[in-house]
Amino acid sequence: MLNVRRHLKSATIGVLALAATALSASAGEVTLWSWRTEDQAAMEKIFAAFTAKNPDITVKLQFTPDADYQNRLSTALRGGKGPDIAQLKAYGELQPLVDGGYLDALDESVPALKDFTPAALGGSVGIADGKIYGVPYSTPVMGVFYNTEIFEKNGIAVPKTYDEFVAACEKLKAAGVLPIAAGGANGSGWALEINAGVVGPSVFGAGFYDEMMSGKAKFTDPRYVKALEKIKALQPYYSDGFAGVDYTTATQQFISGKAAMFFGGAWENGSFKAQNPNLKFSIFPFPGDKAEAQPAVSAFSDGSYGLVSDSGNKEDATKVLAFIASPEFAQLFADNLGWPPARTGATANDPVLKSMLEMQANATPYLTLVGFRWQTPTASSVIQAEIIDMIEGKIAPEKLAADVDAAVSTWFKPKS
Repeated sequence: MLNVRRHLKSATIGVLALAATALSASAGEVTLWSWRTEDQAAMEKIFAAFTAKNPDITVKLQFTPDADYQNRLSTALRGGKGPDIAQLKAYGELQPLVDGGYLDALDESVPALKDFTPAALGGSVGIADGKIYGVPYSTPVMGVFYNTEIFEKNGIAVPKTYDEFVAACEKLKAAGVLPIAAGGANGSGWALEINAGVVGPSVFGAGFYDEMMSGKAKFTDPRYVKALEKIKALQPYYSDGFAGVDYTTATQQFISGKAAMFFGGAWENGSFKAQNPNLKFSIFPFPGDKAEAQPAVSAFSDGSYGLVSDSGNKEDATKVLAFIASPEFAQLFADNLGWPPARTGATANDPVLKSMLEMQANATPYLTLVGFRWQTPTASSVIQAEIIDMIEGKIAPEKLAADVDAAVSTWFKPKS
């Protein structure tokens, strides 16, 4: 009996010691999960600035590739093993986590959210209760990245009309330069969907989104079909064998200087610079049929950072979220990542970022993300599945538009 008691006592002491060790290991440590693997160095630098002013709190960053992130996060949250703070997708992709009760609303705990614009907060709001579940970090725009050295070498000015854009592509191709790095293979159809986000607003205009939301327009509208036709017409200028080219390969073609242009969003700025500091590039809005001072561009809330309901360190995590909502974070984000922060007022010290902020002056919501990813089937799922076939001529633009319209009409209800 004595041996049993000694054993129990020893076991109890051991358990207490392990608990104490676990507690001391996590005290003052806030875990934050992100899918932006390409931003790791910049994010570590940004949060080091936070820890310098809050030495009792360490932000432990963990990065998972985008393709695996959402599944990993959802699985962890269901098992009560998620992070303290999670980087969250926006709009309809946020809702399953809100509906599942995995996130705390931040309206009261992060007062600085009142300083954000409705457009910035739009991707972080619970559709059922209207509460804010994440601190947004960026409102990126979409456009045409271009290699300024290649343009200068070939005597090409930034195109002001669609015809000038095509003429530039012809001139580049004749000179043996790949005009547009593009591809959507291996699960990266979203990268080709972005083409619609880049080209579309210059065709259907900034007011088209409101028409779609009110039911006055549909995806079968001639203006949307025309946007798809223009994307298809650019096929001769895309990467050779583009149906087998994925997003990573396409970005490398641009970063390495093999391609003159790349259709993308503001998030590429910091990534391009990090991978090739010598790359000379900028961005312009895709031009319309007529020259305009400021063509319309797509914009949206990229995502946010939310407080996990099961977090065991909510006090420190809330302090970190308050930092993310601060002007200091916005400026650090702009300086280190080079894309428009969600909070306005940051200074654009980078010329590419300055161009993006100027493009925001005539921004319209990224149609398929902001308006049509709230339920399934989403507009994006159809576009990503069929856009390669459309560009290759296997299906007509009208067919793709009709398929998207049929898919979303099963759930979309126009706003009165």
